[in-house]
Amino acid sequence: MWNCPEKLLDGLAQSWYNISERMSSRLYIFDCLSGKLRMADASFMTIGRGEGNVFRCTMRAQSGGSFAMRGGVCRFFPHSTISSYSLNGRLWQHEAEVQPGVLNLLVLAGGCFVVWSGDENALPDFSAFDPEEWYAYGKDTGRWSQPMRLCDLVKIPADRVDKTLVLFKGITSCAFELRDMLDVARFVLEERGEIPKSAPAVSVPAQVAWAESEVDKKVCCPNCWQRFPLSHALAVSAHPKLTGDNILGRDAPQRFAPVNVDQQGVPVDAMGVSVREYACPWCHHKLPPFFERTRQLIFSLVGEEAAGKTYYLTTMLHELEYALPREFGIAFRDADSTGNAPLNALRVQLFNATGLQESYLKPTKPGGPLYHDVWMKEQYVSAPRPFIYSISREKKTYTMVVYDTAGVSFSPQNSAHELATGHLESASAILFLFDPTADIAFLKVIKNTSGVKKLAGAHSRERQAVMLSEMEMRLRATLHLPPEKKLDVPLAVMIGKSDTWQELLGSEPLLPSVRSGQFQPKFVDANSKRLRELLFSISPNICMNAEAISSNVRYFAVSSFGHESEALVDESGQTHQVPAEGTVRPSRVIDPVLWALHCKDSSLLRKNGS
Repeated sequence: MWNCPEKLLDGLAQSWYNISERMSSRLYIFDCLSGKLRMADASFMTIGRGEGNVFRCTMRAQSGGSFAMRGGVCRFFPHSTISSYSLNGRLWQHEAEVQPGVLNLLVLAGGCFVVWSGDENALPDFSAFDPEEWYAYGKDTGRWSQPMRLCDLVKIPADRVDKTLVLFKGITSCAFELRDMLDVARFVLEERGEIPKSAPAVSVPAQVAWAESEVDKKVCCPNCWQRFPLSHALAVSAHPKLTGDNILGRDAPQRFAPVNVDQQGVPVDAMGVSVREYACPWCHHKLPPFFERTRQLIFSLVGEEAAGKTYYLTTMLHELEYALPREFGIAFRDADSTGNAPLNALRVQLFNATGLQESYLKPTKPGGPLYHDVWMKEQYVSAPRPFIYSISREKKTYTMVVYDTAGVSFSPQNSAHELATGHLESASAILFLFDPTADIAFLKVIKNTSGVKKLAGAHSRERQAVMLSEMEMRLRATLHLPPEKKLDVPLAVMIGKSDTWQELLGSEPLLPSVRSGQFQPKFVDANSKRLRELLFSISPNICMNAEAISSNVRYFAVSSFGHESEALVDESGQTHQVPAEGTVRPSRVIDPVLWALHCKDSSLLRKNGS
């Protein structure tokens, strides 16, 4: 919303008036609840219930907003207590233009207004307005209702809300959306004492719903990655009639800045229902339950197209679900069953597959099931979905957020793609999956090993090092890092498909990352040294580019399948590698995550029961 303080606006109004910046045409506001009409010929007008407003009108808010001239155009600015309002059937949070020469319909904080700005020679006949007589019009049926009172609008069935327009006698060229008018009708009933007021006896700022120490705590939205104080979070309306959001669309529950709370300090929506969900003030997507009470761990999974990231992600999460409780006594739970549904469906598909076709997982792509549209920087961006899990042990609880980023999102010179990788700026750890079967140098070395004898359809892509370079440039630009400085964020370079090249390590196996319920960081370091020597001897550019990003890099061998793959030709004739016999036996896929967890909190991965 527009953040200019009301007192400053009042001062600006006088200044504008003194320099003779007057409206070229007059502004008229008709209060549909009281029947009052107010005209202004100066450049500024405030409306609200409280004293001190130029137009004292019937509405909930003491201070509703201001009309002012900007560039010869009349605009409406909501005041700080207003989270959203409706103008001509569209929900707004920020300033909006009043269309000249036509009736503008404004619904604001329980108030309902007709606004007109233009040449007085074309002034509408306000004397014909009769807001005591309302009509409903079915957009799908084309039928009109019998005359009714405004408060009777709440009796219209819920399934008709989005299909109905309403207007009162005297208006012929426009109409209100019923969904916008339900709060107004309820407000009328409250004022008449026919229903309890939605504002309860306890009417204090809703931030009391948060712990006092958390009000100014800054959190990161898992959808758009904007940081904001917890006290700025929006509440999500719980009443089924309160739908329509200017960002998420008509079917989404309304978002609003909580002002009134119930006896337990929980915000209530415009229909008086206590709310239990909160949303980001930037993108309006819901925040996970108990989001404010846990520390965030953001894991950014990156890699080139067809590197096997989706297979890795599904197998890694599956293995964590069993290994964390068994080895360390850590509870690993789904913290957002709705948001995690697309990934959970892939896990079920993969681990219950009975053949090659069922075990094929489509690569992650923008617009696919692992992506969603998010409002960022005044545009909708196809961004990776946050998959959110809870990690807890004793009194420690973390929110683990994982992203599977499509390789195409690292294509240079695409602003939308750059926005889609914004999670990297807040990452607790970056997991880079290197596909050795798509690297020319590596593929030449392993082409005669037993692991690639059936690797039909393998092809080289010389963009993996380029992708790391692009990632480095984006991070340096957004975090303002000079060339000589590196991130200290853990960066795991995962050499994938280890079943195809593990013979290159010789007969000595890698050391276990966990022994007797204890994470072994020294073993991880020893393994990393061996793996880096191997990778550097074949594709040194991968090592150099990764180590230019972070000062904390480790190398891991992982295999999502755990055994050789087979070729599957799809309907379009493309060849894909899928688990042989349609089954997977993941190998060491959780090692990079355990190391990243250890970097953030070494006490988490101690011996179970100690």
